[in-house]
Amino acid sequence: MTDSSEETGSGQQGDLWRLWDDLRQLFPVWSLIPSSFVTPGAWGYVGVDFLSGFRRNPSTIRTFALLEGVDEPTFDALSALANLNARRQDQMLRAVVLAYLTVPLSILALVAELNGDGLMAYIREHTEGVVSFGVGAALAPIGYLMSHWRSRQIIGVLDLIRIERGQAPYTALELREE
Repeated sequence: MTDSSEETGSGQQGDLWRLWDDLRQLFPVWSLIPSSFVTPGAWGYVGVDFLSGFRRNPSTIRTFALLEGVDEPTFDALSALANLNARRQDQMLRAVVLAYLTVPLSILALVAELNGDGLMAYIREHTEGVVSFGVGAALAPIGYLMSHWRSRQIIGVLDLIRIERGQAPYTALELREE
């Protein structure tokens, strides 16, 4: 077991990790679907202006408040963490989509081609298990997609803050769009 100071560092680094933890808690994955129906940002996905509603989202407002007194170097480090997190989220999403969707569907297509009648008989005999497997195989990528969406949303809010502060992007990595 490691000491929490080893995990998060001490001094300024510990403060950065605590700030990251506070920030990420403002964007829970579980709330993405419910908030998709009630937030100004969700309703702002109509028309040409996707920013005004996004700026009025409760999570955006709370993030502005959280980072109000944060100095530029700490903000830049936090933004770099958010960008690194989003890149890692993207890697994981791609792996999950490949593993949970592409591979099972390819195997299913191969089995159907080789023994379609046997496959249909198996599905009829084990409908509940097959449906449970299908739902599970669909829910995992959806969960990772929602997590990826939230990681990109954090970056978007940090970009809004950076723009309103008049700060330039910290690194070329932050400007990179994959």
